[in-house]
Amino acid sequence: MIPVLNSKQMQAADRAAIASGVPSIELMENAAAALVLEIRSAHPDARRVAVVCGPGNNGGDGLAAARRLMAEGCSVSIFTLRAPEQYRGDAAENLARAREAGLEVRCVEGRLPGLARELTSHDVVLDALFGTGLTRALEGDAARMVAAINASGRPVVAADLPSGLSADSGELLGPCVAADVTVAFAAAKNCHVIDPARSRCGRVTVEDIGISREILDRQKTSLRMTEPADVAAALPRRRPDAHKGDAGRVAIVAGSRGKTGAAILAARGALRAGGGLVTVFCAQSLELVIVAALTEAMTRGLAEDEGVLSAEAARPAAEALADFDAAAVGPGLGSGEGLVAVLRRILSSKLPLVCDADALNAFAGHPEAFRRRPATVLTPHPGEAARLLGTTTRGVQSNRLAAAQKLARAARAVVILKGAGSLIATPSGRVTVNPTGTPLMATAGSGDVLTGIVGALLAAGVEPETAAIAAAYLHGAAGERLEKRLGDAGLLASELADAIPEVRKEVTSDE
Repeated sequence: MIPVLNSKQMQAADRAAIASGVPSIELMENAAAALVLEIRSAHPDARRVAVVCGPGNNGGDGLAAARRLMAEGCSVSIFTLRAPEQYRGDAAENLARAREAGLEVRCVEGRLPGLARELTSHDVVLDALFGTGLTRALEGDAARMVAAINASGRPVVAADLPSGLSADSGELLGPCVAADVTVAFAAAKNCHVIDPARSRCGRVTVEDIGISREILDRQKTSLRMTEPADVAAALPRRRPDAHKGDAGRVAIVAGSRGKTGAAILAARGALRAGGGLVTVFCAQSLELVIVAALTEAMTRGLAEDEGVLSAEAARPAAEALADFDAAAVGPGLGSGEGLVAVLRRILSSKLPLVCDADALNAFAGHPEAFRRRPATVLTPHPGEAARLLGTTTRGVQSNRLAAAQKLARAARAVVILKGAGSLIATPSGRVTVNPTGTPLMATAGSGDVLTGIVGALLAAGVEPETAAIAAAYLHGAAGERLEKRLGDAGLLASELADAIPEVRKEVTSDE
């Protein structure tokens, strides 16, 4: 896991690295090298680069990068917010080195009109104004400099974090740079992973600058981000003599009249994620529809009331679930008192469960309904989380981290709060950020596929938090894979399910 640190934790890690024998100027040079590598990778044809620097260490990173870019043949323009005599320490050292290398350093303090036009003449802008030390909204020339960067229309690469954001929060303090790519040094920061700040960072890449993982791991943080190796370690391997029963028996309790697609997609997700035997528990009148759409899944018809499971289905469903390793419950189930009786009976079982959609809506305002059972994963979107917590969607979205933690504590369950940068929270307060995904996945049924993936991993014996982390990663990675071919719209959720084996293969082959 990549630790997600706040400003104090990152500063402590910097000091520890320096105390261990890594010179601070070397950390700055390594950061500069990472910036240059990203600029060259993302913009291989760039010939003119504008570097916009502040007076602190972030500006020093930019000045060192400017020198390296010039050495590689780029035409580099340096614009500084403060006069050269205001630079101190390693930043002052790199300012001197830049001048010795023949670079012109232009201070634009008080002379900002026209900066946006000047930046427009460059291929890329490197934002190195402010880093992790910022604690308040930018004003005056600093705010105007940010506005000029955004108005330039040029691709922006941000050093560590876009200027104007706080490393400690996902909130927007005030004016901030909208980056296309952010090169995070050593560890991700809160603003890289929590919206709305996350949306200003563009694509985030975390780069090693010489601070050891041991030092980073010493920082007391409850927030972290998934790495591919974490997912690879979580996925069960099949023995040479494995049979379908060994791969996990998954029950999908889902679907109602007009919403059979949700059940089919959840079952497809479970099968594509490796479920050996998948059975859909549904209203008996829907069995033929489901079998016709997904011949690989089995069905178990239950008593119904006009296409929705009735109270008479509660006991047979609970008894039949004893033959399964895990269940995925909720997609497209509908509503009604009879259905609530079925859900309560299922919740009383000891079977590992993933609950989504109508299995969550049935207990709006009562997250404690899940508290007494073991091995539970909840997969709400923000609206479903709001209903469980008795708040609004806006309230959830305004502080996603707090909402995910609150719901996990209240339900004593692992929670995947879905959305851009899905958050996987545990009752202990630990939160893992999922780094994969794309707007292409904003389509009907994608959440049902995720529910099926979680169910398959639970059935394979993966413990709930790990299953949730791995499922969210695979789900998002499948979307990213399809985005390369489809663009940002037009995805069918069934295509998302069908891409899971390929991304699973990629993740495990990178071990």
